[in-house]
Amino acid sequence: MADPSLLPTLRQYVGFDDASAQRLQRLAPRMRRFYQGVVDQFYQAILEDPGARAVLKNEAQVSRLQVSLRDWLEGLLSGPYDEQYFEKRARIGRMHVKVGLEQRYMLSAMNVIRVGLHRGLSEISTPGPAQVLDHRAIDQICDIELAIMLETYREDYVLKKTAEAESLAVMGRLTAGLAHEVRNPLNAAKLQLDVLRRNAAAVQEESTRRKIERRTNLVQDELRRLSLLLDDFLNLARARRLDPVRCEAGALLTEVIELRRPEIESQGIEFIDDIDCAPCELDAERDRLKQVVNNLITNAVEAVAESGQPRIQITSRAGGERWEVAVIDNGPGISPEVGARAFESFVTTKDAGTGLGLAIVKRIIDLHGGRAALAPEPSGGTRASFWIPSRG
Repeated sequence: MADPSLLPTLRQYVGFDDASAQRLQRLAPRMRRFYQGVVDQFYQAILEDPGARAVLKNEAQVSRLQVSLRDWLEGLLSGPYDEQYFEKRARIGRMHVKVGLEQRYMLSAMNVIRVGLHRGLSEISTPGPAQVLDHRAIDQICDIELAIMLETYREDYVLKKTAEAESLAVMGRLTAGLAHEVRNPLNAAKLQLDVLRRNAAAVQEESTRRKIERRTNLVQDELRRLSLLLDDFLNLARARRLDPVRCEAGALLTEVIELRRPEIESQGIEFIDDIDCAPCELDAERDRLKQVVNNLITNAVEAVAESGQPRIQITSRAGGERWEVAVIDNGPGISPEVGARAFESFVTTKDAGTGLGLAIVKRIIDLHGGRAALAPEPSGGTRASFWIPSRG
């Protein structure tokens, strides 16, 4: 956890003394009328960036965060700049880690705030030595704020990622050791079950034959589930490094859609594709990205199973040196709590799910330097999306 004793060091480093604090506190009442404009610019920048926007769940959350940002701006200029101030700022940094906002967004976000405050100060003050000192005080406190948040990321975000990497490494070694031992008896059990099913078919007594068939069907389903679990373990363990090649994003996605469309439409599901036709080249592993899209489509198919008019839409957009794909269904949707943990291993809402499908998706997208997200749709259903960098 970030140490409050760091604050005096930061103040000294940027030259933020009591005179600087008093300058900001005198400015605070006059600067309040600019806060809403800064808030609006801040969230406009977030909503225009797919990676930053992905951490936002709905309009209600955005409204709450806008109020929180106004309160934050009030504290920024009003102080007092003590240990309690430091801890409150550190909590904000930890919340960014919790929701998954990447560290790089802190730099651009603080710049939006800094520019907005400087613009407001220029409107209410007269050019001269006093204005220069006021601008300097704003820069000092913004630098301190940024340092606190980055320190929080260093301790919380980096340690979290290190723990995840260590966990995956352990899982990889464990899976590699167990896969052979588990797969062989599993295959043997399947073969013996097939023999039993053929023998059961020859039983003359119908009631006895049906009892045997029910039991063998149950065993077959469990063996299938164990096989699926083992496959998912292997896929997650293998997703540790990339061997990227140059590939065209649209062609990759079209292959998946053409493969899945007959199966999906045969189940009475409306399947809509809205694919950006603009050329978009990637440095990526084609098969792994196809696995990501397939996993998201499979989840959507399962989600709409009970819908009266099941519908799945897949979209893609290229631009801004990134490629973004979304799979949207009109199923029952997910709660924000489930959405926040959906990419963790073994988290599932399915009765027979392994809880590894989305963990595999996240791992593959992370390796490509992108971001995956899962969120409820405002009109109902779920939006599963990801983006990865493109070659522009």
